[in-house]
Amino acid sequence: MRAAIIYPHLIHYAHILFQAMKTSGLEFEVIYMASGSTTRHEEKAKLSRDLYRYQLAHDGPYQAVASNVRARFSWKALSRIRPEVVIISGYQHLECWVAWLWALVHERKIILWCESNEFDFPRYWIRELPKRLFLSRCDRGHVYGASNKAYLAKLGMAPEYIESRRAVVDPKFFVTPEQKLYSTGAAKRLIYVGRLAAEKNLSTLFRALAKTAQTRGGDPGLRLIIAGTGPLDLHLRHECAQLGVDGIVEFLGYCPQKDLPSLFRTADFCVLPSTREPWGLVALEAMLSRVPILVSTRCGCAADLVMPGTGWTFSPWDEDELARLLMQLPEISAGEVARMGSKAQSVASSYSPEIAAGLVQRLVEDLAANDSTHLLAAPQYESAQQKDDG
Repeated sequence: MRAAIIYPHLIHYAHILFQAMKTSGLEFEVIYMASGSTTRHEEKAKLSRDLYRYQLAHDGPYQAVASNVRARFSWKALSRIRPEVVIISGYQHLECWVAWLWALVHERKIILWCESNEFDFPRYWIRELPKRLFLSRCDRGHVYGASNKAYLAKLGMAPEYIESRRAVVDPKFFVTPEQKLYSTGAAKRLIYVGRLAAEKNLSTLFRALAKTAQTRGGDPGLRLIIAGTGPLDLHLRHECAQLGVDGIVEFLGYCPQKDLPSLFRTADFCVLPSTREPWGLVALEAMLSRVPILVSTRCGCAADLVMPGTGWTFSPWDEDELARLLMQLPEISAGEVARMGSKAQSVASSYSPEIAAGLVQRLVEDLAANDSTHLLAAPQYESAQQKDDG
């Protein structure tokens, strides 16, 4: 079966997934709306039809493409490809609904790729109704992890038709032959990699670090490295100075993807304190680099990656809980950190692009083998809706 994939713009991890899908033998074509986004600072991957087939609406940022342009391009591209399966990356944008409508009009199968969690934003039943309608005509769902799956199931999709593990990280890039270094001196190295934005919740991390320092007589036994840039850059630097932790917090600025393995090589722990994080691929990158993780319970990856021996979770709104956790880190021996890092790497290795590509192929082949109608019978959909209304 031929598949077409509606995707907003080129992203590194989607790019390596599509390459793995091509290697697996799946026949597909990607319909990109744009080649980049103003919200992402990663280096643009090089598109080539030698890697996989694609169409591109705009060679520039997604935000520069008008919604009506994206809608027309999607419909025309699908009409040219005429796939048997349409893979739609979400339901947030007009082109997703256009692809959904095209598939219904032409009686094609639909696979929904979704990264949403129930806890990402406040959810109101009336705003959930369009999503329920969208899902009611999808044949399969493919999500990053358990929390994403739970949200789709709450919206009415049958859990047995939702596949997980669409999160992708590149083991060949992060599993390097160089020796991993763990701190044996007076201070452990804690690293944050990501945007400097409000939802990343770095202020709570700084306050927890300040409390840790105060409790330990001025020295928290930690050094915090911040790798990233964003709208709160200057504000966060000023906040560190006000809290008196500027001497133990180092702002590195933007770190290119190619430099991340070297950065993680010298880290003892990686922290992700977000109040909203659909998944948290940086946690996978750290784990592949043999770095244990500290992630908030509002990170989608928390339910799948954090287990005894790989790291810890904490509430993103409880700085005292985070401070207690930070207090423990300096007391963990380098040998124990290394053992945790090895287990973390073992868990993260199962999120390779080859494994994810195999899951996509299995979903497509399953739809080919089972010429069933849509997943959701009307009574299931109505029951879920009535429950939400109540």
